[in-house]
Amino acid sequence: MSYIKGILQEEHQRLKALTEKYRAEIEALPRGSISLKKRNQYEYLYLAFRQKDKVRFRYIGSMVSENAQAVIKKIKLRKKYEEKIKQVKKNLGEIEKALYGRKI
Repeated sequence: MSYIKGILQEEHQRLKALTEKYRAEIEALPRGSISLKKRNQYEYLYLAFRQKDKVRFRYIGSMVSENAQAVIKKIKLRKKYEEKIKQVKKNLGEIEKALYGRKI
């Protein structure tokens, strides 16, 4: 049983480190979501985010600009990391239940 417990403890530490890695990656990426506004047949990209209790918009550029495409990729990457953190937390909970004697 101690062999299995050792494996579970290693997995627990690995998942904790993975969570911290994902959090650090998320902090480096922009917060918020993409807002597309159309003015005179042109599309402009804005980054919408909360600042205290207000929603703020930051102008990114036209939809076809390289800067806008880079921001879209970063926002998608952030969402991907947030989903991964949810999965890691779920796995971490199951490992903790097995480690500390509670039924799964």
